[in-house]
Amino acid sequence: MEHYNWGIPVALDLFAAGLGAAVFMVAVVADLAGGRKYRRISTTGALIAPWPAILGVLLLVIDLGKPGRFWEMILKRSHETLGVESLMFKIGSTMSTGTWLLTIFILGSLLYLVITLLAYPFKWAETLKKVLGVVGLPFALLVTVYTGILISATSNLLWNNWLLPLVFVSSAIVTGIAAVAFILAVLQVFKPESKIGSDVPRLEIMNSRLIVFQLLIVILFIIVGIGSAQMKAVIGSAFGLLWWIGIIGLGLVVPLLVGFKGGAKSPQISMLISVLVLLGGFFLRYAILIGGQMHI
Repeated sequence: MEHYNWGIPVALDLFAAGLGAAVFMVAVVADLAGGRKYRRISTTGALIAPWPAILGVLLLVIDLGKPGRFWEMILKRSHETLGVESLMFKIGSTMSTGTWLLTIFILGSLLYLVITLLAYPFKWAETLKKVLGVVGLPFALLVTVYTGILISATSNLLWNNWLLPLVFVSSAIVTGIAAVAFILAVLQVFKPESKIGSDVPRLEIMNSRLIVFQLLIVILFIIVGIGSAQMKAVIGSAFGLLWWIGIIGLGLVVPLLVGFKGGAKSPQISMLISVLVLLGGFFLRYAILIGGQMHI
């Protein structure tokens, strides 16, 4: 039995961190593009965004084995400060950079959530919400990029692919939209008379366009890395069934077709489509992460 240094907790960390950041981006873009018109989308995104990222940090702590090791990437103790801990940033360290990005993003997304709720009774909070969104967008984007750079910055033949960060970014955005659509579809089930349902097909149509882009990136990723045995295992002998049917077929092609047809016709179908996208996004990271550690 093969032993993998990075297993399910890291795959979930990569997925959850990217998901939270992408949901935040959906919330901000919806607010900037439509204001009150897309308020349900923006508010739903703001309510979701911090929690997947927090889960990602918890999973990172679990993978490190000791909680203290996580704080060592943020704080340091020096003799000059008589044992008092001070902030630390390791230039050139992908893990240190990622830890700081996640920390800043979590704090920012929590603040954005509070301001989003305050924007309902207070008009001044609407302007502040837009400002915070614009400031937070680069950090959210960097978090999605980091999830790919974390493992691509190695000599591993499968991971050392310049397209891997783009694969993870495009996947994060697609799953982020699906997460918002899922929550809105659930709400529509409980309030069928509401106007919530009009937002779900809109998100599914938008996602179908982005899935086309993701599929192109994934195809190029395969072409660039097809010379490695690990890539051949991921798309063939080891994960072939999961890759082509689960990730590509059910996770991308089916939602793509539904979106191009104008979205699902019922909230229950929308929930199912969103779950397929989310599962596909997780298994994409899982197959790449484990495939890169296979000794072939």
